Amino acid sequence: MQKFSGRSICKLDSKGRLMIPAKFRRIIPAEVAEILYISKGKDECLNLYPTGEWDVLLERLDKLDPGRKKRDLIRFYSDTSQPLNVDKAGRVAIPSEFIEMIGNPKKVVVIGALKYMEIWNAENYEEIRRQAAETYHESDWEG
Repeated sequence: MQKFSGRSICKLDSKGRLMIPAKFRRIIPAEVAEILYISKGKDECLNLYPTGEWDVLLERLDKLDPGRKKRDLIRFYSDTSQPLNVDKAGRVAIPSEFIEMIGNPKKVVVIGALKYMEIWNAENYEEIRRQAAETYHESDWEG
């Protein structure tokens, strides 16, 4: 599967629906394009996974050594994740509790994060971009 990259500024409609940017929709394999999984991201964003990548994440969780960390991580993902149907127009209805997690924005930035997409409150995203650029310039990483 191709990787998600780039960014798009999108509006949420009055029902909390997000039009998945066409450049990202084209990357999702057709056989799994009807359902995406949304989860709270580690930063102040939402993560949106294609089914195949979601399954990989769950397999990684299942392979963790038994114990509290595994139980806590499973509880976290179970509590802060759910499947979303993609309608024929390429939209997903983001549940209100997820929209609240990122500050009830009307505009969001959807960025490609290689294996999944991140959804950010557009008002907060410029600071995130600045931090990412700072990390890039301070690191010895060169692409």
